[in-house]
Amino acid sequence: MTAPEQSAESLRDLAVEAAALKLLAERVAVARKDVQARTQRALDAAAERDGVERVAATLPGGETVATISLRKGETGPVVVDEDAFARWVRQTFPDEQWTETAIVRRVRPWKAAELLAEMAAAGAARVAVAEQVDEKTGEVVADAVHDVPGVAIKPTRARTHAVTWRKGGKDATAEAWRTGALAGQLAALTAREEGTAA
Repeated sequence: MTAPEQSAESLRDLAVEAAALKLLAERVAVARKDVQARTQRALDAAAERDGVERVAATLPGGETVATISLRKGETGPVVVDEDAFARWVRQTFPDEQWTETAIVRRVRPWKAAELLAEMAAAGAARVAVAEQVDEKTGEVVADAVHDVPGVAIKPTRARTHAVTWRKGGKDATAEAWRTGALAGQLAALTAREEGTAA
């Protein structure tokens, strides 16, 4: 037994709905990226100026539906010159096989992660070496601290922000959208794009 065929009218309705939702999704993606960038700039400015790190999202009727909170970025060690870093590891730990030689010498990923974690904990591109032999004098140097070439402390994750919904906030926002209360905020989604025919 075959499934009943979809009526032509119903198929046309689905086609229009699919096309409209595709257009809406594309415009929402562009609008979301734009509002995220503007919100981040505004939060960064408010945090620097007034120490504000969160703001309430309140509907035109006065109901608070969500909180927008600033998330701080992270700073840590980043290898900026792999060759210089590998040369330093090879010279500092000559008896260890922590580097690989191809066309360029590289630190094995597990050891690089270990050294970068130590630098992250120290907050500087420095590593304490418990015991090392000075190649020129043959003297054993204990507890030497090395500035590590090829590594810099720099931002590893940008500051961002997050939306935390309050209980019932999504439903209230959807209702405000449905009734047109958010028409001003969402006008760009249905506005004619420049360069399109009238």
